[in-house]
Amino acid sequence: MKTVKTLNPEMVKAEVARFWEILRSKRGEALASLYAPECSVFGSTSRRPEPGRLAAARRSREYCGSKTEMRVETGLIDIVMLSPTAAAASYNFQLHASKVAHEGREEEHVVDGRCSQVFAFDEQGDLKIFHEHMSIPS
Repeated sequence: MKTVKTLNPEMVKAEVARFWEILRSKRGEALASLYAPECSVFGSTSRRPEPGRLAAARRSREYCGSKTEMRVETGLIDIVMLSPTAAAASYNFQLHASKVAHEGREEEHVVDGRCSQVFAFDEQGDLKIFHEHMSIPS
């Protein structure tokens, strides 16, 4: 019989911290592995959702260059338990990056970013992102 893992708010907060640490440390393959295959992502500049692995590949291209420097801070993380195995995290973030490969701009400064991520265990029992929405107030 398969053992079902139970999720708790501290596990979700740790996974949010791991997400940003992986991005900040420019580990593109590890970033892609955080997303479930069926994940959908609304990026801060997206007009429509894209698959999580595609979003991770785009972020890797933009932020994982050898000369890119990045600072990230997250605010208070609010966790809503959706079930014993799934939860939604919502929080504000700041991101400051230089030497990014992003359509004509070399620097990016997000002061009031907002992020919502839905985490759940996949069939192998690994905690994954199943949905993500980032936005920046206009």
